[in-house]
Amino acid sequence: MPEEKIEDPKLQAERLRTEIERHNRLYYDEAAPEISDQDFDLLFRKLRDLEEKYPELATVDSPTQRVGGRPSQGFSQLRHALPMLSLDNLFAKDGLDGLRKFVASVARAAPGEPMEWLVEPKVDGVAISLRYEHGLLVSGATRGDGETGDDITQNLKTVRAIPLRLRSSASPSVLEVRGEVYMTSAGFARLRDEIRSAGHEPFANPRSAAAGSLKLLDSRVVARRPLEFIAFGLGEVRGKNDPPSTQKGILDWLKSLGQHTHRWTKICHSADEILAAIDELDAIRDGFGFETDGAVIKLNDVELRERVGNNARAPKWARAWKYAAQKATTRLRDITVQVGRTGVLTPVAELEPVFLRGSTIARATLHNEDEIQRKDIRIGDTVVIEKAGEVIPAVVGVVPEMRPAETRPFDFLSHLGGRCPACGSPVRRDPQFAVWVCENPQCPAQKTRRLEYFAKRGALDLDALGGIVADKLVERGLVEEPLDVFQLKLDTLSTLNLGTESEPRVFGQKNARKLLDAIERARQLPLARWLHALAIPDIGEETAHDLARFHESLDNVASSRLLQDVVALDRLRGQIEETNPRARRNRGIGELERQELAERHRKLAEEAREIGGRLIAEGFAERAKKKGAGDADAVVKVGPVAARAALKWFSSDRGREVLRRLGILGIHPQGGAPSKAEDAFAGKTFVLTGSLEKMTRPEAQELIRSRGGNVSGSVSRKTNYVVAGPGAGSKLADAKQHGVKVISEEQFLDFLDKKRSKG
Repeated sequence: MPEEKIEDPKLQAERLRTEIERHNRLYYDEAAPEISDQDFDLLFRKLRDLEEKYPELATVDSPTQRVGGRPSQGFSQLRHALPMLSLDNLFAKDGLDGLRKFVASVARAAPGEPMEWLVEPKVDGVAISLRYEHGLLVSGATRGDGETGDDITQNLKTVRAIPLRLRSSASPSVLEVRGEVYMTSAGFARLRDEIRSAGHEPFANPRSAAAGSLKLLDSRVVARRPLEFIAFGLGEVRGKNDPPSTQKGILDWLKSLGQHTHRWTKICHSADEILAAIDELDAIRDGFGFETDGAVIKLNDVELRERVGNNARAPKWARAWKYAAQKATTRLRDITVQVGRTGVLTPVAELEPVFLRGSTIARATLHNEDEIQRKDIRIGDTVVIEKAGEVIPAVVGVVPEMRPAETRPFDFLSHLGGRCPACGSPVRRDPQFAVWVCENPQCPAQKTRRLEYFAKRGALDLDALGGIVADKLVERGLVEEPLDVFQLKLDTLSTLNLGTESEPRVFGQKNARKLLDAIERARQLPLARWLHALAIPDIGEETAHDLARFHESLDNVASSRLLQDVVALDRLRGQIEETNPRARRNRGIGELERQELAERHRKLAEEAREIGGRLIAEGFAERAKKKGAGDADAVVKVGPVAARAALKWFSSDRGREVLRRLGILGIHPQGGAPSKAEDAFAGKTFVLTGSLEKMTRPEAQELIRSRGGNVSGSVSRKTNYVVAGPGAGSKLADAKQHGVKVISEEQFLDFLDKKRSKG
């Protein structure tokens, strides 16, 4: 039998990188994947393992280098080789006349020349510039003031849609790619839910989410954000060959180099054709899966552009056409204030009902006091409300000319009378988050919100315990803290009056029995669900599941050595930076002090390596994929912010009281790694769509997660299975498009049984 030939590691790494990039191209650019997500992940793991075994093989453009690095202290500035200009606007109200004036102004600058235009979608994202040298991405920056922007290279390297190396060996020696970082509607919805689950205020819209993500100093966090990139133009280009001579040619060329470009563009030859293209784009843009706020009109001929020229801040040969925003005007009747479960006070606009984008709007968010003052919103004003994509209705401005004479500037504290609207306790302004907070943890509104959070589907799934039922349980004194629900009795609950004394509405025995059955089932729910239900700050649903996989009980989490190690490692990393004798801050010290600092630095680094190695050995961290990384650079499953929050909560009076009460109630949620019978689920990602008939969706999610699998809200390259029930819609179509295996609920149950029997 011939001896098996062993492939040279260097050649193997190059082959794997080429193969991974090829499959990336097939997936992103051609929507024609040849392999499953599972097979793609296998290729990725092979490359990662090879680079960990042979660190010298890791290259700066390797697909494994996208996980992000250590948090930075701030962004330095990068000067653009060529200015990043903005675009002047044309508005829908300008109509055909506005377009004709623009086309005529360009024609006057180049008389007698035939005019050809390209219309492209205008992505509502963040403009950035990528600089490639000899095919490698070396830097990336925001637009900034057009001359200089923030250096966000490390953050941009985590965006998978941005190639780290240009595809063609014939690429220019220097190439600046201009484009837009954005977030898809599905990605934004998923991120918003995660942020809300962690108890934080979510971003208002996909653009602010993308901008906020790029401003983060920790690129490891950015790597987890669903950011995308699309290229639309060029900055500096240096090389043997000139770039294409038309905008359409530039987009095709960028695509050949591995950049993502718009799939829809339109060549036009007159203002009438441009307007027809704009209308065509308007009719289809909702199907793109990302927010577009207009169209971009560009002169197609590059040489002609140079003759037409630029003004101080924008090209004369291009315009951004802004679609009419979907807005409505109505009267602001009043401003009420909602109290959240953490005591945060949120102003809400009470409106004269108005129809907007398919629904009647009677309430809209006002965000916070600063936003009200900035827009000078007053009770009695005629206000403009807007609802776009995934965004909840918001008041975006007022109509000053319709303001009644008796209106007065809104004063948040005065409006409240200095006290919480729910309990009358004093309120204070939190300077960190620019919000007002009720200082009374026993506030009935806070109790109600905590109870609703405790009972929600992703937590204990206490059916029928929401809204008015939660309000009345707290109001009648039947529930002070969420755990009180385990002491509710059938006779008390069934006679609960959900109405008023004059118009009673009794909860009823059937509803009471249904709720008590759900409460009883909650006793047996696993650790992850309980960690989520307890509303521990900074512990969202996914973090709760990560914690539950590595801890067997709530007591284990409370005294977790793993979380203590995460906090200690983060502290040590900061001290290691401070004591680095080569750091800029330490350049002026004397030789003796430098030696002492170096010794302290060595000891701290040794301690960090020991802790990082321990976390890696426990499976609670992975080795960083960057070249030269050691155990001290371990990438942890649960970050230091969440680790500190969990330890602090469990050591607080409230945390200790919850543990004590759970013990008295005989509730001991179980966690830990999945059994061998369930290992086949580990690492697999499921998407649920349509109706499930034999179990609730939370039950299905729990079955998957308790066996080490993941549940996602949208179909992506990493999805392994889509479980489709009756009524399945766009997710089913996405699965077919991406070649993801689709199974019915019956097949899913069979899959579960087979995995059990194999164990």
